[in-house]
Amino acid sequence: MDNENDYDDDEYESEEEIKEDAKEVIRLVNVHKTYLLGLEGVPALRGVNLTINDGEFITILGTSGGGKTTLLNIIGTIDKPSKGDVYICGLRIKYSTKD
Repeated sequence: MDNENDYDDDEYESEEEIKEDAKEVIRLVNVHKTYLLGLEGVPALRGVNLTINDGEFITILGTSGGGKTTLLNIIGTIDKPSKGDVYICGLRIKYSTKD
């Protein structure tokens, strides 16, 4: 072996090929969530855009009160956004049904 990196380039997908093949599992588009506290609105999320593809693992980090749980509740359809769209496996989630 004269070359340390003796492998076939055709075995590995380029980053562009991986992105094209990736299936969107979760997508948030301009998601806002505001909670009412008395007469005042308290924003928990402001214009969040997020895409999670099939097979990806993510970590959500932030300060206390930064909206991490609110984000997870919206992704899990426990809570509905004040504004914006949520897509799961390409289907837009509609929040027209009552709890």
